Amino acid sequence: MAQAVEMVPAEVTVWVESGSAVATSPLSGRREIPLGVQEVVISSGASGLNGIVVTSRRLLGFSNRALTWVKIELGVNEKTFERKILPTFALVRTNHNLYGFRGVNGLWLKEALGVREQVHRFYSNDYGAVFITNERVVGFTPLLGGFASKPLNMHEQIVGVDNDNGLILVSTTRRTLVLGSRLSGWEEFE
Repeated sequence: MAQAVEMVPAEVTVWVESGSAVATSPLSGRREIPLGVQEVVISSGASGLNGIVVTSRRLLGFSNRALTWVKIELGVNEKTFERKILPTFALVRTNHNLYGFRGVNGLWLKEALGVREQVHRFYSNDYGAVFITNERVVGFTPLLGGFASKPLNMHEQIVGVDNDNGLILVSTTRRTLVLGSRLSGWEEFE
């Protein structure tokens, strides 16, 4: 189901200069967080009320609502594979964890991946995101309070993923799973 893509103006601007990550917004003015010695910036960006900086050592999130930088340390052998910044939240996938940054309150959340767990697909809309792994379906919404997951049965296959009025629907050979920003987790229909 196709939906019109609406560009949300960033309330936050993020950049890196002379050893610091910098965020500006009409509410907060200029806020800086120093980078460590030999800390390499991998990427940065902003959308809506939040911005993030991904470095070789940390994830840095800035919230226009919390008016401050919030950091979370990466593991020694943790490598960043993918990031997505949406108007009210941001997501980062590494080889060991999924991270979600809630722009509403400037909070990083973390969901560990299993030793043999691999993310096969990733879907998102302005209301939430879904990671499909070889073991489970992991959802994140900015209002949910954290990550929510549903295990997949050994022979259960993903048939499709759709967006419908802010809901993400995951259809499998066994059931339909629904994730939305106003739900407290996954709803399941046989």
